[in-house]
Amino acid sequence: MTKTQVSRPHLNTLVLTLGLAVTAITPLRAHDDDPKIRDLRPAITGRGYRNQAVGPGQPGGTAYSAFNSQNVTLQAWMPLNQIDNAANGNDCWGYTSPSGREYALMCTSSGTNFIEITDPTNPVLVKHISGPNSLWRDVKTYQDFAYAVSEGGSGIQVMKMTNIDNGNVTLVNTIDDVGTSATHNVAINTDSGYLYRLGGDSNGARIYNLNANPANPQYVGSWNSRYIHDAQIITYASGPYAGREVMFACGGFNNGWSSTGLTIVDVTNKGNMQTLDQVYYSNPGYSHQGWLSSDLNYFYLGDELDEDGTYPSTTHIIDVSDPANASAVGTYTNGNTAVTHNLYTVGDMVFAANYTSGMRLYDASDPLNMTEFGYFDTSNGGDGATFNGLWSLYPYFPSGTVIGSDLEGGLFVWTISGNLLDITMVGGPPATLDPDGDSAPLTITETQPGDLMTGTESLNFDTGTGFTSVPLTNLGGGNYDAVFPPTNCGDQVQWYIEALDKDGAIYRNPSTAPATCHISISAEQINVAVDHDMESNQGWSAGASGDTATTGIWTRVNPVGTDAQPEDDHTPTGVRCWVTGQGSSGGSIGDNDVDNGTTTLFTPTMDLTPYPDPHISYWRWYSNNQGGSPGADTFRIAISANGGSSWTQVEQVGPNGAGTTGGWIYHEFRVADFIAPSSQVQMRFVADDAGSGSIVEAAIDDFQVVDIVCNVGPGTNYCFANPNSSGGAASISASGSDVVADQDLTLIANQMPAMQFGFFLTSQTQGLVFNPGGSQGNLCLGGSILRYGKFILNSGGAGTFSLALDLNNLPNGQGAVQPGETWNYTAWFRDNNPTPTSNFTDGLSILFQ
Repeated sequence: MTKTQVSRPHLNTLVLTLGLAVTAITPLRAHDDDPKIRDLRPAITGRGYRNQAVGPGQPGGTAYSAFNSQNVTLQAWMPLNQIDNAANGNDCWGYTSPSGREYALMCTSSGTNFIEITDPTNPVLVKHISGPNSLWRDVKTYQDFAYAVSEGGSGIQVMKMTNIDNGNVTLVNTIDDVGTSATHNVAINTDSGYLYRLGGDSNGARIYNLNANPANPQYVGSWNSRYIHDAQIITYASGPYAGREVMFACGGFNNGWSSTGLTIVDVTNKGNMQTLDQVYYSNPGYSHQGWLSSDLNYFYLGDELDEDGTYPSTTHIIDVSDPANASAVGTYTNGNTAVTHNLYTVGDMVFAANYTSGMRLYDASDPLNMTEFGYFDTSNGGDGATFNGLWSLYPYFPSGTVIGSDLEGGLFVWTISGNLLDITMVGGPPATLDPDGDSAPLTITETQPGDLMTGTESLNFDTGTGFTSVPLTNLGGGNYDAVFPPTNCGDQVQWYIEALDKDGAIYRNPSTAPATCHISISAEQINVAVDHDMESNQGWSAGASGDTATTGIWTRVNPVGTDAQPEDDHTPTGVRCWVTGQGSSGGSIGDNDVDNGTTTLFTPTMDLTPYPDPHISYWRWYSNNQGGSPGADTFRIAISANGGSSWTQVEQVGPNGAGTTGGWIYHEFRVADFIAPSSQVQMRFVADDAGSGSIVEAAIDDFQVVDIVCNVGPGTNYCFANPNSSGGAASISASGSDVVADQDLTLIANQMPAMQFGFFLTSQTQGLVFNPGGSQGNLCLGGSILRYGKFILNSGGAGTFSLALDLNNLPNGQGAVQPGETWNYTAWFRDNNPTPTSNFTDGLSILFQ
């Protein structure tokens, strides 16, 4: 028996978590006692993902979290709306045409889809063949034919793929000749040329010969001692069973529910099939599916019903080196609680589709001591013991591409990594970038010389208008510089490093880019005012007088994950965050979610007056896309300048669109764009279940307030400015030198309304006068104030003006500035907000040398 080997070509992961909508179509229910019906959710719809080019920027300071993953790269994702608009996905298989082109066979509730994935970053739907509407469908291939079965009936659909490279797949036959037309799974021994219809109304295996005419399978017999849910059938090439065809069948009595286990049957003589052994294992629930190790000595079996929220994901290991004397010899668990479903083996690797925890990759080089070396969580949430998420996968393409079929998500296309490259930022990613241009050092390390595809090393950055890619500067010896162009001070710059290995696999730092990138601020200095990682009590509080929610009240905990609520906080070294209600371990998706109204979380009040330009950032999680009425609720975030007496909305997440399907998402804003920084700044986070029947979960972590300092020239800013009609608060800075003898000092006023007149003022005394003379601004000077009235300036279209000072001549003939003196400056300007008046910048204090 031969198997295609899959190499491990590369490292690192990415995926865009998109704003998604949901559609609901009721599929045919063949097994009313099947938990997949109980847990069935609407299909996820959206743009999907193609790993073909740099991803789009996220203006406004928002970055989207990636699917949880390790050592797996997402090459493409096709949601069901891009395939056939089915209600759900189910099984999958693969086909490689004689020309070497590769095709995913993706089953859904409405039929079988043939999707070319030769370029794994650009899947193309070639053909859809309709079938009976059903939650369950399976497909396998023999030569250039595909055979699909369904619990919805119609027996075996025979589809010819001879001309698939030209976009033509045809339904050439339907075989419905023996017993019920319903079938649960199909298995084919490509060595012997026999097809096995499995399950369907308590049936075992109905067997068909494909050798004479693959387009017209001929029924040759059946084995009905037990119900068979799924099976692998092989022909031994050597050893005591050489030439014998043996079936390894997962099932039991009473439709598989009782005496469940592994049945090993010699099916060489279809008229006289003999049971070789029956194997039972500990804690049985429902023997579902399994696959032989590459040396045929072990059978790895997944039981679909032994995981109950407390019993972890378990793979049962059965020694079948002697098929007539087999025994259960061990188990493997990765420790999470997701339900196991389908698995396959390639070499020493096990590829497992474990529903809500997605694809799991196990190293089985020591079969009795497996280890997990990678995963890709298509559900991107908790690993709950529900029947949602990844149904199956196919790891046998010659290219090494792996596909997965997801109940709600559709088709995923991956490559598995092999640690050929390592990208490391020397000293870590910089928190700030010099507005005049900057660089960041890094190294790219090859496992072996030649592993790097030279010329693919690049910096990809976005300042809010979309990503731009520029080559790295190669310094030799694996050392590089990422060179950033000049940026506007205060800009948030999202960026990542990318390189390809010799096989064309993509490596990125961070590995989740471009979904989640490094974030640096264009500034000459950042001062951290508040840093709350939620690991301890930092003065936050839950509950407002008008709250009406009966469950899902904000609490600071190590979260218990579900498909709607995070399993982990955001802080890399932490465990706690604020979440809306803590459910029980192994509980349902709606366990303690927000119900029947609002729940409010407050920050402590914060004094931001010492900071001229404070920015607030946080990581948020929000999910409202599940339950009976998805997409009906909102998450509202607001800020107050007066300790909560009045509020200004910062952002609203939902009811639909980006940020409503879970995942940690970063948001940042400039405080002065919403309120005047004060000594009583507070924020609130309101999760609301105002609609009916939806699952609402929210979380907050890693809250920061930082002061963005631009143009660190002479002087120190103080006081604060009120917002003006430009939408922001004006600021003052200086360039040049504070040495009097240099005679090189220029005052600069920024962020004023366009085309307004103004001038600078100075005093040796600081002050804070609110609304002087009817102005809507704050005067940051006191004592004797001098006005540079000879220099009436205009802010122009950019909302800025400047003045080069003559330090030998103060206004009004007051003499010269002397070394050792401190002078304070501000700018006055006309404003119209909403009626004609005036405003001021903040203050700037300069100690002259």
